[in-house]
Amino acid sequence: MRYKKINADAFALRITRGEKIVESLKKFCEKEKVSGGFFYGIGAVDEVELAHYNVEKKKYSTKKFAQAFEVPNLTGSIGVCEGELIIHAHAVFSDDAMNTIGGHLIDAKVSGTAELLFTKTDTLFKKYDAETGLKLFEF
Repeated sequence: MRYKKINADAFALRITRGEKIVESLKKFCEKEKVSGGFFYGIGAVDEVELAHYNVEKKKYSTKKFAQAFEVPNLTGSIGVCEGELIIHAHAVFSDDAMNTIGGHLIDAKVSGTAELLFTKTDTLFKKYDAETGLKLFEF
């Protein structure tokens, strides 16, 4: 992964072929000491693991895909819960027939590139919410 600081709070990131998106974002946050922020991006991947959350059961179901996809949208946030960095990302993927899939991104391996704009914020704290079973921003 390569990146460039654009201004005091923004970075342009390029995740390279063979790297994983979420794993790379974690490394970036650790290196830059980021504990809050938002990002969006585009790219191409060839391995994807997505999840879908069932609020009633408070449980994720996951599914893996091993094929070439364009990434027309990748969006997410960064926060901290009980000292743990939380990367929460959702993404849409399109195949060569322009069919799309999407959901909560567990991770995806870049096949061409992934280009993201990352905006850093002050630390965003998350707290476990018993009603939904999710770690939500605490305001």
